[in-house]
Amino acid sequence: MAAARKKPGPPPAPALLEWAMGGLGLLIVLAVLAVVVFEALGPRTPAAVEARLQSARPVAGRWLAEVEVSNSGDRTAAAVEVEGRLGSETARAVIDYVPAHGRETAVLTFDADPRGAVELSVPGWAEP
Repeated sequence: MAAARKKPGPPPAPALLEWAMGGLGLLIVLAVLAVVVFEALGPRTPAAVEARLQSARPVAGRWLAEVEVSNSGDRTAAAVEVEGRLGSETARAVIDYVPAHGRETAVLTFDADPRGAVELSVPGWAEP
């Protein structure tokens, strides 16, 4: 005699934990998408680059001036030119790029102590 076959019933309803995890996953995906859209479409200020003297030290008869270059804008600045004037002497350096809201360091060399007397400027940069 053949064994009686049971008729398959409806599948069990999803557990509450499954629904909670699915909802949490949906919230995370929507939050990430919202941030991406906001960053892509939101206002972006141009690069705002400035330089300031961090430190100066004598090395082999010259003075090394460590200059911090910061960008407070929302765009990256590339090929950033840094210029320091100390009396009639001018020193220049180029930084490959300074990211948005980032900082980089350049070193300028002078014959005399630049502390308190050096005039720093950022004459230009490119937008990549």
